[in-house]
Amino acid sequence: MTSTSSMPLRALVALLGACALLTGIARAAEPGVTDTQIVLGSVTPVSGPPSLLGKAHVAGLRVWQQDVNGRGGINGRKVEIRLDDDGYVPQRALLGVKRLNESENVFGLVGTSGSAALLAMLPYIEEQKIPTVNALAVAASHFTPPRKTVFVVGPTYCQEVNAAITYMVKSRNLQGGKFALVYQDDEFGADVRCGYQKAVKALKLASVSEVMFKRGTKDFSAEMLGLKQAGATFLLSGGVVAEHSMMMKEAAKLEMPLTILAVHSAHLSPVQALAGPAGDGYFAADYVPPLTDTTVPGMVKFMALARKHLSDDELKSLNRYSITAYIGALLMEDAIRRCGKALTRTCVVDQLERTKGFATDGLASPITFSPTSRHSPSSVLVLRSDAKGGKFDRVSDPIPIED
Repeated sequence: MTSTSSMPLRALVALLGACALLTGIARAAEPGVTDTQIVLGSVTPVSGPPSLLGKAHVAGLRVWQQDVNGRGGINGRKVEIRLDDDGYVPQRALLGVKRLNESENVFGLVGTSGSAALLAMLPYIEEQKIPTVNALAVAASHFTPPRKTVFVVGPTYCQEVNAAITYMVKSRNLQGGKFALVYQDDEFGADVRCGYQKAVKALKLASVSEVMFKRGTKDFSAEMLGLKQAGATFLLSGGVVAEHSMMMKEAAKLEMPLTILAVHSAHLSPVQALAGPAGDGYFAADYVPPLTDTTVPGMVKFMALARKHLSDDELKSLNRYSITAYIGALLMEDAIRRCGKALTRTCVVDQLERTKGFATDGLASPITFSPTSRHSPSSVLVLRSDAKGGKFDRVSDPIPIED
């Protein structure tokens, strides 16, 4: 073998140049990673009616990005987040994740839109082996069977609804009531219905009506009139956002004495505002506390960071989806940090899989995954709408999820 000391200078320079080129190619082979930067992506609805979800999610990611970069980045690399707007349309979500992966060259995903949108993206995410944290919309089909690179935080709608109805019935003596469900005709609605039916069966409740509505429905007068004729006294609202308000207003118009429980997408100030006086006193199930809950150390910290890093308009966009985005980003940060400088998609997936009891200072229950489980459900809270005060109050302690 020829030693470098006996090589001509020109040949030595050429050899070193080739080595440097090969090193550069090896580094570039890992998507979205350079010596100084990590590029992450998010597909979220920031246009159309569900933009309340997407804009809040993006604001939560921005809080995390500004904070982590202010702390020097992750192992010396600054974070950049690239966005795509799917408008809550599954086909656009698939195109969006392809664009982020193939054109924006993202390393991983920290935003995956709604339930149906993530389902549309899953085959591509799996094929491309993209590390993904979903903390925006949770359905059992997202992790059943487990997907190698996809990690889901928070209870399913089925788990959330079952826990909340069980609490409501037992704590408010509603056993003798007449129960009804109004839900959307998609994967999201099916998961909401799952929780309703589980609670009805387990508690032996009288279910007088289950009504399915088409995505985009604006008029719920017929549905609510049907519930009144059936004598319903308890309504589970399975709307996305505005649908909750429409149902509440119709119930008020018909002078229906309903106890209304809604899924976590009703834990939004705009839902209160759209419902008007009818938005006072309804209940919402969630797994993150209200933004105004100063008893939660993680919430106090998040809001302080938000006031530091966001504009006034961005602060106004904050809601519970900002918190779930922040939780998901913290989880991704932890996994990336544990990989050290030798950052690869494979390493991050392995580290996420090994996550045990990851704490969020009270923003959610400790997060745990395993080789056989890509879902970490969180305890459920029942909140009550104080529309006059423009806030939500806790009415329950954390309710553990039971299989």
